[in-house]
Amino acid sequence: MSPSGSSRHTGTRPRGSRVGRALASAALALVPLAAVPAAPQVAHADTAGALAACRRSESADFSIGDFRVYGNGGGGIPQGSNPPNLLQDGDVFLLLSSSYYKVKFDSWPWGPSYPPDGNGVPAPSTGWPYPGSLEYSAILRFNNDPGGWVGPIHQATAFGGCTVWSGPPVRLLFGVNDPNPGDNSGYWSFGFYLYRASTH
Repeated sequence: MSPSGSSRHTGTRPRGSRVGRALASAALALVPLAAVPAAPQVAHADTAGALAACRRSESADFSIGDFRVYGNGGGGIPQGSNPPNLLQDGDVFLLLSSSYYKVKFDSWPWGPSYPPDGNGVPAPSTGWPYPGSLEYSAILRFNNDPGGWVGPIHQATAFGGCTVWSGPPVRLLFGVNDPNPGDNSGYWSFGFYLYRASTH
């Protein structure tokens, strides 16, 4: 997996905003990671505290209120050409997507624009960068420095609930499921919130 990136910020999740309403509708259920499962037993004694803080919408240890996944290039958390690992074993994170921001696909004025889940159609097995994932959607993969890719490919919108990370330290890399992203424009916006097991 290639590196991802973003600047370090601390703060609270906005309440009463579009992101806040999305958080409420997500019901804050624990979302297990396929191939990197959140086991019934917590990875650290303090994971339970981090999970509780996330579910109560407390101030995150690290947050980005408007992280942009660009239609012609994706993006990463943290930012940079070779950023450090961010998520640690036992940490809890939340990734809230906004349906307001869209990516326009192709350079023609009448070309379609889609939210982060694309057109809702699974991509065929050939000709697409992420077969089986939704066409024209935001994709999330996890990467360990220096070990490489960790776990399977995910829809970026799959992490709208408080999720326990169980696995090696990783950074987050976002892509676009489009055979020709170079002619795209626009971006998708996400709120990213990290609750460290080591501080709860």
